Amino acid sequence: MSNPHGTVHACGHDCEKGDNFTTPSELITFGPVHLDISNLERSIMFWRDLVGLHVLEATAGTAALGVDDAPLVVLHASATRPVQRGYSGLYHFAINLPSEPDLARVLARVRASGRRYGASDHMVAKSIYLHDPDGIGLEITFETPDRVQSFRWDKGTESPLVIDAEGRKRSGVEPLDVEEVLAVLPDGDVMQPVPSGTIVGHLQFQVGNLETSYQFYRDKIGLIQSIYAPWARYGDLGAGGRVGHRIALNMWHGIGAPPRASGVAGLRSFTMRFASQERLRDAVARIGTAELHGRDYAVHDPDGNALFMVFGLPTSDVDNSTRTEIFGKDWSS
Repeated sequence: MSNPHGTVHACGHDCEKGDNFTTPSELITFGPVHLDISNLERSIMFWRDLVGLHVLEATAGTAALGVDDAPLVVLHASATRPVQRGYSGLYHFAINLPSEPDLARVLARVRASGRRYGASDHMVAKSIYLHDPDGIGLEITFETPDRVQSFRWDKGTESPLVIDAEGRKRSGVEPLDVEEVLAVLPDGDVMQPVPSGTIVGHLQFQVGNLETSYQFYRDKIGLIQSIYAPWARYGDLGAGGRVGHRIALNMWHGIGAPPRASGVAGLRSFTMRFASQERLRDAVARIGTAELHGRDYAVHDPDGNALFMVFGLPTSDVDNSTRTEIFGKDWSS
C-alpha cells in the first residue's frame, strides 16, 4: 500500500467521489500467490515463524502455507538470485488480518525477531512492511475504512489529502503509532499463528507503462477505478468494497522497466476469484487471449505477470506445474 487509497477518484482533471466505501461485497478476491524463491527451508521459516502461516503441504521443491485449509502463499524453490530493482513485476503483496489485535501480535513477533521492518498509518489501513529472504515485498495490514471520511488526490499534487472521521486533514502516509497498536495485544503469546479470516488483500506491481496496465485491469479484468494519478506514476483499482485498493500499479522503478531476468526471485503467478460466472465470462471475452485449463483461465498482464481467473475455488491452488504448460513457458525462471 505504499501509496494510500480511499473514497475519491483521482483523475487527470477534477476528482469525483467514488463508491469504494459504500459497497459491502467484493467483485473479485484473491487466491494464493505463487512465488519463486531460492531457498525453501529459509523461506518456510519466514512465512511460518515470522508471518504466522501454517504449512499446509510441502515437497522437496514446493511448500504451501496459509490458514485452515486455504493456501495464501505457495513457494517454489526455483530462483537462483534474489530480487533485483529496476524491473517490472511484483512490488509487494498484502496479507490482510481480520483485527487490530492480530496485527499487534504479528508486529510484536516481528519486533522481537530484530528483523528490519517499516510501519505506516494510511488511515484506511494500519500496515507493517517486510521483505522475505529473497527481497520480495510483503505488507501485513489491518484495513480501517471507518477512520476515513473522504480522500482526494488532485492533479499535479505530490500526495493525496485524507480527511479522517474527526474531520482532520491527514496525509495517508504517516508513521504508524507502534506502541498504540501493541497496546491492544490481548496477551503475551507472540508466537500464535494468524487466525482464520486472514486473506491475500491486494497486489501492487511495478509496471513499464501505467496507462496500458491500468486499462488492462480496469477495462479487461473489470476492476473499478479508484486512483489514477499519472503525475505521481501511480494507480489504484478496487473491487467494489469499502477499500478501493486491490490492484495497485506504479512506475517508481522507471518508465519502461523490463520484466525480471531469468532465475530472479519474484512472482510466479496469482489467482483472481470472480464472485459471479457472468463477470468471469465477460472478462475472458474482453481479454480475448485467455486460455482455459479445467476451470482456470490463464492470461498474462501487459508486464508479463501470470494471472489465473476462476469462479469460486481454483482447480489447483497448490500445484502450479500443469499451469506452467498452458503458458508455453517455464515461469519458474
